[in-house]
Amino acid sequence: MTEANKNDYRVGDDGFWSRAWVAPLVLAIAGGLVAVLTADADRLGYAYLFGLFTTATFMLGGIFLVLVQFLTASYWGVSSRRIVEVVMSGAPVVALLALPFIGGVALGKINIYDEWQSVAAHGDHVDAHGTVELGASVAQAQGHAGDHDGDEAAHEEEHSHTPQEAALHHEILSKKTAYLNTNGWAARGIGYLIVWCLIALAYFGWSRRQDDDRDPRHTMRMQRLAAPGLILFACTLTFAAFDWLMSLEAAWFSTIFGVIIFAGSAVAILALTILIGLSLYKRGLVGDAINVEHFHDLSRLMFGFACFWTYVHFSQWMLIWYAGIPEEATWFHRRWEGGWQFVAYLLLFGHFVAPFILLMSRVQKRALPWLQVMCFWVILMHIVDIYWFIMPQAGGFHVQLADIGALLFVGGTFFAYVFWQLGRVPLVPVGDPRLQRSLHLHQIY
Repeated sequence: MTEANKNDYRVGDDGFWSRAWVAPLVLAIAGGLVAVLTADADRLGYAYLFGLFTTATFMLGGIFLVLVQFLTASYWGVSSRRIVEVVMSGAPVVALLALPFIGGVALGKINIYDEWQSVAAHGDHVDAHGTVELGASVAQAQGHAGDHDGDEAAHEEEHSHTPQEAALHHEILSKKTAYLNTNGWAARGIGYLIVWCLIALAYFGWSRRQDDDRDPRHTMRMQRLAAPGLILFACTLTFAAFDWLMSLEAAWFSTIFGVIIFAGSAVAILALTILIGLSLYKRGLVGDAINVEHFHDLSRLMFGFACFWTYVHFSQWMLIWYAGIPEEATWFHRRWEGGWQFVAYLLLFGHFVAPFILLMSRVQKRALPWLQVMCFWVILMHIVDIYWFIMPQAGGFHVQLADIGALLFVGGTFFAYVFWQLGRVPLVPVGDPRLQRSLHLHQIY
């Protein structure tokens, strides 16, 4: 740790972190060019949503972790909280990147929600034979639930539907038009972004102000507002998950869907905090303010939320399977065929079984090189998880350059800001009245 940053925990002249923002910015430019040059208009819409929502989950996880630390008045995470605050403060970057997407959907340039948009705008859809069009996923699910005597009969049933089935599907969408319509969808999307920006900038601003004036009233204010902030956060995250992801399959629904997205966001931000914290710790930029005791606590939370992610995912699947209603199984049918079955198994073993076994032990959580590898793996699995939510709507499993390019563009832009901001501010909230207790954190179990 250099003398220059000994008291205020700043990056100073560290060679890596003073220029860390350059690499993600270069990746963002390259990714944007790749996405634009290699994708058709339809694929680009799905790819951009994948990159946007994957990046947003890190920011949303940051908001949650900051709010819950103030709500519980905890001291263990104070010294590592600045990393989370900086990630959270990227909410305006996410908002700026989301506006072209929202605008593209509203203006009809992005057609990934065309099923419910068409019903909301034009009412009945009638084909050449006078029957209402049925969503392909519902027809597929009903085909699987029908006659399975022989491969040929099953295949024919899979792609056929009666006018009555089509009318039922249309009726479901028609009843959702009060909520699922383009103007309402766009207005809500802007509302979510405003709420996230207000929470993130308010808490980051108060925390930075406290670095200078050491006034404990900032902590008390943030603690008082944490409960209503968490309520707003929970509502906006849930409905954003409904609007941006679940409505891709317009007739399908799950009341636990927002909780699944929340669980993934929590796992992602904890893994990211550990990775950034380890880099700062190894370079001596935070001294012992963030040490193995803090990494142990963060990894235990990450382990717990990985188990919670599995629990809510399984709960959604089990309840839909137990009910046995074809229309409710459409989402899983689409993610079990066309090569997606492999991704489903990868998530089961990669997002739960591997972390569960390889991070269960206290020794494994405190072995920092091992923990670093596992955090990279967990983040990779989180990215695959969001990909599995979105891209089956675009067809069979086939990773395209546009998908990777869109992720690099949005994620690179966001993390260029995050790394740039880390080079400007104290890496530890030096004015927090609970900091001293956090510095002396010690685990006995």
